[in-house]
Amino acid sequence: MGVKRVIRKAAKLVLSSSPEKHVTVTVAQVAAGSLLSGRRVVVTGGGRGLGLAMAERFASEGASVCISGRSEEVLKGSCAKIGSAASYVVADVREVERAGWFLDECAQRLGGEADSLVANAGVSLHEGRFSNVTPEGFDAQFDTNVRGAYFLVQEFLRRRLRMAEPSGNVLVVTSETGEQAYDTPYGMTKAAMDSFVRAASRRVYRATDGALRVNAVAPGVTLSDMTAEYADASDGNLYRDCASGRLFLPEEVAEVALFLLSDASKCVSGEVIHTNAGNHIKAFWDGADDE
Repeated sequence: MGVKRVIRKAAKLVLSSSPEKHVTVTVAQVAAGSLLSGRRVVVTGGGRGLGLAMAERFASEGASVCISGRSEEVLKGSCAKIGSAASYVVADVREVERAGWFLDECAQRLGGEADSLVANAGVSLHEGRFSNVTPEGFDAQFDTNVRGAYFLVQEFLRRRLRMAEPSGNVLVVTSETGEQAYDTPYGMTKAAMDSFVRAASRRVYRATDGALRVNAVAPGVTLSDMTAEYADASDGNLYRDCASGRLFLPEEVAEVALFLLSDASKCVSGEVIHTNAGNHIKAFWDGADDE
């Protein structure tokens, strides 16, 4: 083999192994009690249930939280429970034309623009079957769970991307139903938002070198006002006849939400994290007798 050919092969090998762009990754380490120190977090539907549990947990880790909902009485009581780190704005996510106003109001309460948005507000009418769905019920669920969440996230991301150094987090609360086949509106809305989360992450993560992230948490049946009709664990028994074998507590989901807002999850974006012990997974032995 001639000298020129050897040189050409060596040069080709070097060039093909060179990266297009140098990327430096810093692994974040955090201390308990300060995971969200200095953060400003907005939680829609934060007056009760899962939203309240998340707001409490965020505040316990150093965040200032602003919760929203339609009942001022409920929000006041929840803020008293959370403590001095909490404030509230009475708002309805269905009023999408007021998304900018809403985030402005939250910024006033928080002492600055929110860096994290938890789109938690949602509604389920529990129709049970396809034939029970009405146009009014269909619209009510899509207006809150999809349209309201979509345009609020859109406005939040638009504001963050205007920053000189964009950063922040969006966490959408979906549901295990988004991964299953549903012909009733609630599950359909959650499937739509799962898709939106994945696409939105692709749109912003790389453009901001990973400083702006979009994720979702997808709970199973969790004890809350929304599930009170069919999930009663007043006797302390969390059993439920499903693949996971139990109900879940809002506090469990809140721990996962905390992780997703913290710097410990900097490499996680575009993910729908199911907090249901795999209840959405169909295994080939489902329905078979245990051996």
